Amino acid sequence: MDYLFLQDFLVSYSLPTLIIAFVVCLVRLILNKFFGTLPKLIKSYIPFLLAMILYFVYDVIFVIKQIIITSQTFYGGLISGSLSAIIFSTITKVCKGRPVGSNATILLIEGILNDYVTQEALSKTAIEIEQALSSNEGTVLEQQVINTLTYNCLELSSTDIIYLTKLILSTAKTIQKTKD
Repeated sequence: MDYLFLQDFLVSYSLPTLIIAFVVCLVRLILNKFFGTLPKLIKSYIPFLLAMILYFVYDVIFVIKQIIITSQTFYGGLISGSLSAIIFSTITKVCKGRPVGSNATILLIEGILNDYVTQEALSKTAIEIEQALSSNEGTVLEQQVINTLTYNCLELSSTDIIYLTKLILSTAKTIQKTKD
C-alpha cells in the first residue's frame, strides 16, 4: 500500500462519510485536549461508536427516512471511524513535525495506538502490526498482534490488549475490503 492507495481510500468515499470522519476526529481532538483523564480504552472506542451513531443519524434523516439499522449503516460507521483515526494520526504527526507517510493501514494503527505506545515506538509498532497483517491470517495473526502490543503497551492488562487487538484487526479488515 502506498500513496495511491491512501489517495484512493480518501477519494472513494462519499461526502457524508468524510464529513462524519472529520467531525469524529474533531471530537477526539477535543476529548484529548479537555478530558485527558478518560481511560485510554474508552478514548480508543469513542471514535468508532460516535461514527456509527452519526452515520445512523445521517441514514435515518437523508437516506432511509425511517429508523432501521442496516449492515450498510454499521459498515459506514466503521469506515468513518477508521477514516477519523487516520485523520487524527495525520494531524498528530503534522503538529509534531514528523513525516506522515502514505500507508493508510499504518496511519490507522498509529491513530488507534496513539495513547498506548510512546511516540518514539509508535511508528515501529504500527509497522510491525501492518507487516503481520499482510503476512498472516487467523489465530496466528491475532497472537502476533497480541505479542506486539504486550511488548509495547506495558501498562495495559491482558484483557485490554485483547480488546485493542480486536479493534485493530476489525478496522484493518475494513480497510482491506476497501482496497479490494
